[in-house]
Amino acid sequence: MTKFGTKSIWLLILFCFTTTFSSCFVLDNAIEHYKKGNAYYAEKKWDKAIEEYTAAISRDARIPIVYTNRALCYNQIGQYDLAIADASRAIELNPRLALSYVVRASAYNEKGQYDKAIEDCNQALMYDTRSALAYINRAWALNSKGRYDEAIHDCNRAIDIDPERALAYVNRAWAYNEQGKYELALADCNKAVNLDPTLALAYVNRAWVYNQTGGYDLAIDDCNKTIELEPKMATAYVNRAWAYTMKGKFDLAIADCNKAIELNPNLPFAYTTRAWAYFEKVPYDFTRDWLTLGIDDCNTAIDLNPSFALAYNMRADGYILKQVYHLAIVDATKAIELNPKFALAYRTRARAYNELFQYDYAIKDCDKAIELNPKFAQAYNTRGWSYNGKGMYERAIEDYNEAIRLDFEMADSYYRRAIAYKNIGNYTQAQEDAKKCIEITDDPDLERAARELLGKL
Repeated sequence: MTKFGTKSIWLLILFCFTTTFSSCFVLDNAIEHYKKGNAYYAEKKWDKAIEEYTAAISRDARIPIVYTNRALCYNQIGQYDLAIADASRAIELNPRLALSYVVRASAYNEKGQYDKAIEDCNQALMYDTRSALAYINRAWALNSKGRYDEAIHDCNRAIDIDPERALAYVNRAWAYNEQGKYELALADCNKAVNLDPTLALAYVNRAWVYNQTGGYDLAIDDCNKTIELEPKMATAYVNRAWAYTMKGKFDLAIADCNKAIELNPNLPFAYTTRAWAYFEKVPYDFTRDWLTLGIDDCNTAIDLNPSFALAYNMRADGYILKQVYHLAIVDATKAIELNPKFALAYRTRARAYNELFQYDYAIKDCDKAIELNPKFAQAYNTRGWSYNGKGMYERAIEDYNEAIRLDFEMADSYYRRAIAYKNIGNYTQAQEDAKKCIEITDDPDLERAARELLGKL
């Protein structure tokens, strides 16, 4: 062997050694950053975790789990497009990594792209049939599409796989709530809180249950806890706005909805809740055209999610205020088509029927609303209005009694019961009810009507 040949061989050996050493060093360096990122993720320090995952990728861009974990962090800070990009890159590197599909599904859910989320969850379950998170995220999408029975089935499957997974109970509570099964929803929220007292979603979902069952102060407390845990959770501000609206604090409700929309401009629920608060200001605040603002908000919500039953129902409320009752019936009917178990929509349609003197249709809708939610005070009040219209005053009084038992501050029920008492000649009771209405109402039009009635007794 020549001297030149020997030197070449040693140079080749040295090159291979340094290349291998350099590759190992880079890989080790990437893994170290990946581990640090995981530690920050566990501490919920999302920005620092992203920095470490980014450092790992800069040293070795071929590790799919690093992209997946960075996508998880992006989801946590609301950077959903970046999360989708990272999860997609992870899938390119390893098409069989189920977690990557789940993480991307979560981002799609946040963006309202529920069909894509379902598709990704289906794909994840092909590679991991026991992925509780895949069932949970699919349940989220199914809930958003109004497919509550399917969502409950997926949550049950997730709970069978992992009974300690608090998110499964939260999503099942969501479905139960939409079906009017409030006791089951509350039990699931309580279970989620017990499993994970730091899970903001458990508190915000429980707040929604309280809002549906009249526990508005409890709802506000839970929303405050949610905001303490996750200051950027838009749904917490919306739920608190709902409670404020029920308590007559409309300006606070509007401020909370504005904050929610600032945090998430694509949240239909924020627009419908703000619309409701706007509608409540119509009778007494003439500084702005609240009615038009509210209907515009409903239109925005429908544009964002054409399957959002609440948006059609809220717009129906606006049309009732505008006295365009046939459009209110169309919208309430659409809401019922989207969600046949939507008690509020039946009551809304009944109000429109009452305005058109179609009392039998109104009674039928109120019967359905009460069947779906036996504690629905407003449905009894609206049915009482129908019976009043038909001249069935004793029957109307029974419904007003039940409405007042369920909600003793329902001023409209006192006013309408006063009319029924007047019509049967019980002027003493009619006077008491008219005075009670005047005492508790915040609605100047209702107060004026009650005073006029009192003057005739």
